[in-house]
Amino acid sequence: MNHFEQSLDAQQFARCHRSYIVNVQQITRIDPYEKDNHIAILRSGAKVPVSRGGYGKLKEVLGL
Repeated sequence: MNHFEQSLDAQQFARCHRSYIVNVQQITRIDPYEKDNHIAILRSGAKVPVSRGGYGKLKEVLGL
């Protein structure tokens, strides 16, 4: 995953979980999920887990 994370455009793709990298343009919303986690809902309807650290990265890339 580190290889993909480094080779993809950091303004368009973000690692939101240790097993997931998402295209930030495909995220429709980010909902709270369990204690310190969130879940990203994509345009396709897919649900991608977002870790605590991943949430920080997504907020930074999305400018929230």
